[in-house]
Amino acid sequence: MTVGPVDYAERYLSEPGAVGLFTRLTRVGLLVDAFQHRCLDGFGLLFIDYSVLRVLELIGPPYRMSPTELAEIVVRSSGGMTQILDRLERAGLVARAPDPDDRRRVVVELTADGLRTADDANATYRREREHLLAELSDDEVGQLDAAVGRLLEVLTDAAQESGGASFANSSAISRDASS
Repeated sequence: MTVGPVDYAERYLSEPGAVGLFTRLTRVGLLVDAFQHRCLDGFGLLFIDYSVLRVLELIGPPYRMSPTELAEIVVRSSGGMTQILDRLERAGLVARAPDPDDRRRVVVELTADGLRTADDANATYRREREHLLAELSDDEVGQLDAAVGRLLEVLTDAAQESGGASFANSSAISRDASS
């Protein structure tokens, strides 16, 4: 009796239980990353850059927030946030300014170009997501969203318990940023 060739990739991706779940989640993460690059590279944005612009856009006029608040929401260290803001400022998409309520603090504001770029990138990203997910029913999208949301809660709790990054407001904003 001859057995056909073993499909090792299929075997790897179909492992049951937590090992298989994390393998598939990692694979999904890599594919989502590639998808985000295809959507945002034309705007000269990394996904984290887009996330910062989107958070500032979501809060509404005057599109302003402290770097610390932004770092918490997009889950970055203060040093990482500084690098992101430096890059966005060089591109003319954000500006740092004294906090009008407390001159000792700095706030980050979207520029007119930043708002326009955020709007354009968001329209492209939304259109491409809708195209990508067209094969899924609304019920399937809802089920996936609920399951991923629950997993995000578990992972966030675990990160907080282990002294990881602060995620105080990140889950609420990240859901909004995906729209």
